[in-house]
Amino acid sequence: MGKEEVTAVKKRRKLNTSTSNDGTKSVPVDVYKRVVEFEEAEAHLRPADKDAAFFNKTCQDIRQLFKEIAELKTKETLEAKEKINAKRVEASLLLVALKKLNRLEKVRTRAGRDALHKEKQRVDSTHLLLQNLLYEADHLNKEVTKCLQFKSKDEEIDLVPLEEFYKNAPPDIIRSEATKADEHQLQLARLEWELRQRRELSEACNELISSKERVAAAIAAARSRLDALAPHLKDVLKSTKPLQECLALRLDEKRDEARAASLLPASLFLLFKNANAYSDILGSKVISVGVCGDEDEARRHDQNNVENDIISSNESDSDQENNDEDQQTKKKRHHRTKNVSKEDKAEAKIKRVFKKHPLNVQVSVKAEDGTALNLILSYLINLKIIVVKFTVSLPKPVTGVSAADVLNGHSILNELYPGDTGDDSPHPATSYLLKNAGISESFSHFIPEIGRPYVWAQRMCGIDFMTSELNEQSVRRAVEPCPNLSVATVENFIMTLKKRLKCRVKLMHELQDLESGKISPPKGSLPPSMRLAGSLTQWQSVGWPEYSQAPSTAFLVTEGLVSANDLLYRAIITRQSAKLVALVALRSDYPKSVPIFSLTLHWNGTHHAGINDDIRDIERVINTEIDLEERKHCTLSTQITKLLACLDILLETSDSPEFPPDKVILHPVRGRNRSKPYKFVNQGVGVFVHH
Repeated sequence: MGKEEVTAVKKRRKLNTSTSNDGTKSVPVDVYKRVVEFEEAEAHLRPADKDAAFFNKTCQDIRQLFKEIAELKTKETLEAKEKINAKRVEASLLLVALKKLNRLEKVRTRAGRDALHKEKQRVDSTHLLLQNLLYEADHLNKEVTKCLQFKSKDEEIDLVPLEEFYKNAPPDIIRSEATKADEHQLQLARLEWELRQRRELSEACNELISSKERVAAAIAAARSRLDALAPHLKDVLKSTKPLQECLALRLDEKRDEARAASLLPASLFLLFKNANAYSDILGSKVISVGVCGDEDEARRHDQNNVENDIISSNESDSDQENNDEDQQTKKKRHHRTKNVSKEDKAEAKIKRVFKKHPLNVQVSVKAEDGTALNLILSYLINLKIIVVKFTVSLPKPVTGVSAADVLNGHSILNELYPGDTGDDSPHPATSYLLKNAGISESFSHFIPEIGRPYVWAQRMCGIDFMTSELNEQSVRRAVEPCPNLSVATVENFIMTLKKRLKCRVKLMHELQDLESGKISPPKGSLPPSMRLAGSLTQWQSVGWPEYSQAPSTAFLVTEGLVSANDLLYRAIITRQSAKLVALVALRSDYPKSVPIFSLTLHWNGTHHAGINDDIRDIERVINTEIDLEERKHCTLSTQITKLLACLDILLETSDSPEFPPDKVILHPVRGRNRSKPYKFVNQGVGVFVHH
C-alpha cells in the first residue's frame, strides 16, 4: 500500500461520507460487523509473507518521514511548515496501514490457535480410543485367563482312590475298555460310583433317623409318666408347709419376696401386689417385678417419726442460724469453718427433704424382640410422692445416633399419658414443703438426682392428689392409697407401655434405615414400576433451638403444634441441583399422631410455606390429607415416600429441562393459583391428579 492507495482510501472515505449525508433514509447497517467480516476474509486471502514485507517497507517509510520532518523543523520557513504538515498527514496514513496489518495478523493468529485446538481434540479422541481398545484387549486377556483357570465342581469332590474304584465298583460302572482308554470316561464312571455310594449312605441315614425318632418317642412317653408325678409331689410339699412354718424355713423365693414386700410403704406394696399378679398371668417374658433395697434399714425405719421431721428440723435450723449470727457479731470474726458448716447443713437439709424409703420396687416391661424398660419406683418419705428412675436394656446395640434417642428411658415415658411429662411434682404441697425447709430451688432442679414423679406412677400406687387441699393438715396427714385406683392403673399402664415400647422399637428400626439412606415404603403406596428420582442424603436429630429458629417452623412453634418435648429431626432430600430440607417433629405418641413436616426448598432461591404456595400445598398433603385407611398404616417412611413423590411432581411440572417428566400426570397445573397434581391414584402404572 503506497501513497496512491492512501489517496484512494481518502477518496472512498469522502464518498462514503457524502453518501451517508445524502441517503438519510437508508437502512441502518452494522458497519463494525461488516468491517470485521471483510478483514477476516482479507486475512485469509492475503499472503502473510507479502504483508510482512509491506510492514517492513512501511516502517522504513515512517522512519524516513520522521527524519525529513526533523530536518524541516530546523528550517523555519513557510514552505518548510507546509511540507511538515503534508509529511505529517502522510505518516499518519502509514500508521493507519500499520494498524490494519496488526489486525490482520491477529486474525491469522486466532485462526491458527483454533486450528491447533481442533487438532489437539482430534489427537485426544484418537488417544482415548486407543486407551479403550487397550483396556478391552486387557479385559479379554483376563477373561481368557479365567476360562483357562476354571475348575469344575467335581474336582472338589474327594473321590475314592483309583485302585479301590476298580476293586469295589460293579462292572457296569467300571467299563474297563472305555475308562482305561479315555480319562474323561474314567472321571464320569468314578462320579457315578460316588453318587451310588452316597445314595446308599443317605438311605442308611434315614433309617437311623427314624430309629432315633422311635427312641425319642419312647423317652417322651416315659417323661410324661414322670410328669404325672408332679401333682402328687405338690401335695406332698403342701402337706409339709406347717412343718416349714414351725421351723421358720424360707425355701421358696416367693416367700422371700413376700417378706421384703411386707416392709414396703403402703403405696409401693399396693403396686407390687398388683404388678406381681399381672406378672403371674402374662409371664416373666412380658413383665417381671422385684423388691430391692436394704431390708435391715427398712426394719429400723420409723416412717411416722420421720414424716414430721421436716418442719421441726427447719425451725431448729433457723434458730441455730440466728444464734450463729449473734455469736459472729459479738466476736467480729468470720471463720471459714462456719461457712463450710452452713453448706453441710444445707446439703443435709436437702437429703432429709428428699429422703427415700430404703426399699424400692423394680418393674421390667419387655418387648417381643427382647428390648426391656426397667423402672425403679421409690417413695419419698417426706414429700409423700413416688419417683421413677429408668434404664433400657437392648438385645443388641443400636447403630444410629437418632435411633438410640427414641429408646431413651425418658423419651419412652414422656407423655405416656397426655400432658404427663414428669417435670414437676404432682403433689400440691411440694412447693410448701420446700419453702418451709428453706430450699430456694424448684423441685425440677432435683429431678436428675431423685427421679421423675410421673402422675401414672402415683396412680399405680393408688395415690391421687387431684382432690387434695393445700393446708397444714394435708401436709402433715398421711396419704392413704386407693386399691381400686391401683388395680385399674396397673393394668392400663402395662398395656400402654408395652404398646409404646413396641412402637418405639419399630421406630428405631425405621430411623436406622433412614440414617443409612434406606427408605422402605409400605406395600401398595406406589406401584413397583414407578421410580422416585429424589434420594435421602441425610437424616439426623436436631435440637429445639435449631428447629424453633427455622423460618419454615415459625407457624408451628407460634401455634404450639410442636414443643421441645417432641422428637425433632432434619432430613435432606436431593435431586440434581434441587435440595429439600425437611424438619420433622414426632409426638411422643407416634404413630398415633402423624409426624409434622416443615419444608424448605433450595432451588432457584429459597422457598418455604410462608412465601411459596407449592411448598404449602406439599405440607398440606403430607401432614393433613390422610384418610382413615392410610392412618392405620401411616409411618414415617410412608410420609417420606409421599414427600419424594410430591418433590418429583413439583420439579417435573416446573418446565425445567433439568427435570424431564417421568410420571403419568393428567393436568400439570390447575386453577388460578396453578396448583400441582399431588394426589396419587393407584390405577395401572399410577396417575397423579389434583385434590
